[in-house]
Amino acid sequence: MSKRGRKKRSASQTLFWIMSGLLAASMIISLIVVALPQSPSPTPTALPTWTPSPLPTATPSPTPSSSPPALPTLALPTVQATEPVVGPVLPTATAVTVSPTPAYTATPTPTLAITPTYTPTPSGAGLEWIFAVCGDSRDGPAIYRRVLEAVATDGSRFLVHTGDLVNRGTEAQWQAFQESMADFPLPFYPVPGNHDGLIGSLDGYLAYSGAPAAHYSFDQGSVHFTLADSHNGGINRAELAWLREDLSATTQPLKMVFLHHPPFDPDGTDHIMAYGNDAFMALMVEQGVDTVFAGHVHAYAQEERDGVVYVITGGAGAPLYTEDHPQAFPHYLRVTVQGEQVSIEVVEV
Repeated sequence: MSKRGRKKRSASQTLFWIMSGLLAASMIISLIVVALPQSPSPTPTALPTWTPSPLPTATPSPTPSSSPPALPTLALPTVQATEPVVGPVLPTATAVTVSPTPAYTATPTPTLAITPTYTPTPSGAGLEWIFAVCGDSRDGPAIYRRVLEAVATDGSRFLVHTGDLVNRGTEAQWQAFQESMADFPLPFYPVPGNHDGLIGSLDGYLAYSGAPAAHYSFDQGSVHFTLADSHNGGINRAELAWLREDLSATTQPLKMVFLHHPPFDPDGTDHIMAYGNDAFMALMVEQGVDTVFAGHVHAYAQEERDGVVYVITGGAGAPLYTEDHPQAFPHYLRVTVQGEQVSIEVVEV
């Protein structure tokens, strides 16, 4: 082998050993790195999809409302029933001209004492004076507002309502009714209608209507006013006994009875008392009652039977019964009394 061939072989061997050494060093370094402890990679945190509201630290206590203003009371003679009344319990209450925000009493204290609210104005035998009667104002606030505005300016001393002041007798409806009466300037005397107690009691009626009880009476001028309770559909024996006791006790020359259900309909429909009709009408004759005012029929009608004038007024806002009644229109009655003479005017609104 020549000298040049030996040098070439020597260089190749040297390069081989250098590459082998580098490879061995690389393997050693890798083993050392694997043997060393590794730091864990951080786990990514998902971004929130909503921002929670802070939890309350305590449940707030309701702030008690301020006490309602005291309602004024006006005294009248007390009428006492002669036997326990069957049906709705009669609560202690004092009727007044309606004022805003009364205390709502869900469980009134039962009593039979009737304390009416109207303090009569003395009137001579020949002095002419006027009062108004309307009925069935439920579901018609605009018409009822017209009635109230007319009565307030027509010379009437007070307004009698023959029932169905509201549609179902809920507290919300009674509050709305009371708001509608807030600026009515005259004394207001209602009787309960069947719609005034549809929730099962007269609690709302007695708390918000201004009536002192389910039935009561008072005198004005030459007239004895008896306001009876037929809201359950008719006149039961206990109510009949109270009527007899009340009517027989008065010495007034004129007697007028007010209730919701008429004992008959002059227009011939059966929209009348469900029971007690004949006994009620017989009592009216027996006690010399001059006029009976009722509602329930959403129209105007009048008829005299056995010397008693029966008048129906149900046009203060409720849906009118135009199909069977020729005088079905929004109205109220303007009743003029002069001594023992009575005239009734139908006022359209």
